[in-house]
Amino acid sequence: MAPPKDKTTFDWRKMLYNLLLVLVLPLVALYLLWRLAVLGKSWEGLGERFGILPDPIKALKDSEGPIVWVHAVSVGEVAAAEPIVRELRLAEPAAQIVLSTTTPTGRKMATQLNLDLEGLIYFPFDLPGVSEHALTAISPDLIVLMEAELWPNLLAAAHAMSIPVAVINGRISDAAYPKNRLFRPLFAWVLSNVELLCAQSEKDAQRFVTLGASPQRVIVSGNTKFDEDFPYVPPEEEAKWRQDFGFPQESPVLLAGSTHPGEDEQILDAFDQLHAQHPDLELVIAPRHPQRGDDIEKLVSEHGYATYRRSRVLAEIEAGKKLDLSRGAQVRVVILDTIGELSRVFSVATVVFMGGSLVPRGGHNILQPLAQGKPVIFGPYTHNFRDISALALREDAAIQAANATELMGAVDRLLSSEAEHELYQAKGQTLLHKYAGASRRAVTELARLLDQP
Repeated sequence: MAPPKDKTTFDWRKMLYNLLLVLVLPLVALYLLWRLAVLGKSWEGLGERFGILPDPIKALKDSEGPIVWVHAVSVGEVAAAEPIVRELRLAEPAAQIVLSTTTPTGRKMATQLNLDLEGLIYFPFDLPGVSEHALTAISPDLIVLMEAELWPNLLAAAHAMSIPVAVINGRISDAAYPKNRLFRPLFAWVLSNVELLCAQSEKDAQRFVTLGASPQRVIVSGNTKFDEDFPYVPPEEEAKWRQDFGFPQESPVLLAGSTHPGEDEQILDAFDQLHAQHPDLELVIAPRHPQRGDDIEKLVSEHGYATYRRSRVLAEIEAGKKLDLSRGAQVRVVILDTIGELSRVFSVATVVFMGGSLVPRGGHNILQPLAQGKPVIFGPYTHNFRDISALALREDAAIQAANATELMGAVDRLLSSEAEHELYQAKGQTLLHKYAGASRRAVTELARLLDQP
């Protein structure tokens, strides 16, 4: 039998990675100072980002049951982690689960989902010393990273401390893969510190192996996003949303979800023409980043429409102001510049366009609107949701539009043909049921890691 690996052995790849960090650290520091001083951002959780964790987190090591640290970057990863947390509770009832996020929006999403957690923190910077300090404070028995979160110093420190690391929903996008191959030695070192890699698809699994992952540690478990606890929106809630927005109960609604700069203009141009053919059509734009609300409101005004800003309405309600939400004769576009409401607002849509796909951002999750029984259209850029979008197209459960003109034509067909509309509704539901179960398969493997001595 070969001797056990010396986990303190010098590794030139780690030295190179940290040398590069040292070189870029001044730029990162200047960026953080600019966010602090100019934008007033990054204050929240700054201590946690340096590994200084609150006492209740550090006290978990004194409790019974294994400690599982789950990391999810932002909103999408938190949604994918929700069924993992749920299945972990069933498989390991005594587990103490800590969730970390990178972004404030991800943290807010985790709070709104009411996940059953023992702790919620910001992810520490991947710096020497910081990773070790955070690991010592949490003392996890298992680390679970969602999707593509491979942080070299954290993984190296976990390996040195004999803490197993698992990656769930592992994926490598088409855009990232060629660049990753240029740094294969670095990826091989990073992946050597991962005990289990649950890939979304065969293609992702093969890419991880090509980059240096041990084939024995890679399995294909599917995408946990199919297992999300999608909200049920009763008819009376849908009616309330419509009333709040000033939409007649029977009017068709085009909802553009998770849009990015460059898409809102195209959506509004398409709406101009669609509204001429469907005079009662309403429009909701939900930007991926709510802080873009002002920019979108300006675009809407340039097209001659009034606006309903959801964030502004909520602020006035909180301030106790009496609101006059009557719309008058002018067409009004709803700007849903809030976090956590979109999954329920999908219920008012007749047709949904999922953003990030008409511009090269890689697309966003189409499963939430499908779960609400809505026909979904997306653009040509889908590399962030390559497998979900490919499955949807293969099952004829969604429509891909190459450009704004094709998008407008697809919306027009769905608004004009009740039969086609109902067909896409049914096929979307079939897709969700057919590919569910990834979370249970992944958690079965996580439980095996926890059971190892």
